[in-house]
Amino acid sequence: MKRLMAMGLILGLTSGASAHIGEQVFLLFEMADEDIVDLDFTDGTVEDWEDVVGEPQFVPTDLYQDPTVGDGAQYDPADLDYRIWSGWNSTNGTIWFAMERIDNVYFGREYDGSSPWNYEAIEVMLDADHTGGDYTGSANPDWTDEEKKLNNNRTAQQYIAVADDPSGRHVFYLGAGSEWVNDLPYADGGGVSVGDNPTVSIIEFFCTPFDDLIWNSPDDSVASPLFEGKIIGYQISTPDTDQGPGQDRAFHTLSGQAATWRFAERFVDARLVGAGGDTGGDIDTAVEEDSWGRIKASLSE
Repeated sequence: MKRLMAMGLILGLTSGASAHIGEQVFLLFEMADEDIVDLDFTDGTVEDWEDVVGEPQFVPTDLYQDPTVGDGAQYDPADLDYRIWSGWNSTNGTIWFAMERIDNVYFGREYDGSSPWNYEAIEVMLDADHTGGDYTGSANPDWTDEEKKLNNNRTAQQYIAVADDPSGRHVFYLGAGSEWVNDLPYADGGGVSVGDNPTVSIIEFFCTPFDDLIWNSPDDSVASPLFEGKIIGYQISTPDTDQGPGQDRAFHTLSGQAATWRFAERFVDARLVGAGGDTGGDIDTAVEEDSWGRIKASLSE
């Protein structure tokens, strides 16, 4: 189904669903198989996303500019501006993202493949079975190093994607087992950056949420089934490293919570909406457009 109806839907939650954080559920619309084949990770534009998905789901005013991280800089479109698209595909159980960034000072081209954490990027975190908890295992002092390795990113996962990457991979899962988790059919990405002061960068990728990720056994790992009406834990953050790699000027986050890299209950909720617009059958929606031309819907019983 081309030109999906859902351009960044944000819902005020009054149904029985229990949010990770806050009282909003963000709708993610299904990207049908015939749509995702039209998304080209190598074309260096978001025009195909605009054609398939429509308006971006997130812009900087949808995210919280954390005053406690780095310089705590607040949103300034002359400093950093961006648009983010997101959706899901039921056939291969993947979550899809695209980001167009306009950055006045860009360090992404200095990325050497060592740690995407320290560079201009988009970070996404997924808790598809909605269980929350410490998904890195760092809070359990009794675990051995091997137990910590086994449980790190096991029940929820963090991915980081960059525009410029010497390996050509562009999307990175941060736990053990990255050799297969970052590879097809579980993840793939592309990106490009153009110009200086400002630099326009494009990041496109998909990744897989797992209910049980066993880092040394792809066969025993359990990818999370994705279906319409399902509510998942979902998080996006965008760092801006004007001073240099790892030195944040600003840090934007969807949930406004600290340590989302560690605690999955600090994600927000996202409801998966089917390609036909079905939200799962248990809610009604009253729909209106917001000032960005995106749909805003209030949930009711």
